[in-house]
Amino acid sequence: MYYGAMVKLRALEMEDLDLILKHWNNLELRQFLATAWPMSKNAERKWLERATTMDPWRDGGIVLAVEDKKTNEFLGTVSFFDISKQHQKAEFGIAIHNPENYGKGYGTDTTRVMLWAAFHILGLNTVFLITLESNKRAQRAYEKAGFKHAGVLRQGAYMLGKFHDFVIMDVTKKDFFEMYPPGTEVGQQ
Repeated sequence: MYYGAMVKLRALEMEDLDLILKHWNNLELRQFLATAWPMSKNAERKWLERATTMDPWRDGGIVLAVEDKKTNEFLGTVSFFDISKQHQKAEFGIAIHNPENYGKGYGTDTTRVMLWAAFHILGLNTVFLITLESNKRAQRAYEKAGFKHAGVLRQGAYMLGKFHDFVIMDVTKKDFFEMYPPGTEVGQQ
């Protein structure tokens, strides 16, 4: 497990299926994942079976559960996709599932912890993400965690009746080590 100031990241388990589904089909969440259609329990079960057995180097990804550090409440999931050993990079993704938990700092803390793991554990050099331009709350959280704007993919997503730009953000190991040098941990500050 990895700990932040507010969250802990742990391995996903099959027992998490009902916790995941509790808020997963909420349009408020799904629109920012650029996949607004509902997912069935069977489809999520198959995804969870893959996610619980992923190896970052063999499968090119890892998905962890996000929990409140004090209450152990399941908050969501956080991921690295397309991990490249050759290029030492990965794509970042996060979903805080329950809208009642938005704006409380869970996303920022989770992002910092996951970046710490990227640079201190996996030895990556760059982590990037793509988010809808309209997702300003997430962009603020990413910036607080160390991400910087890297560009725009114009009209890259069709959601809720119109095309939206994607914002591309990234963070390098050098930048992150300025905040959390070797020997430090996110939850220590």
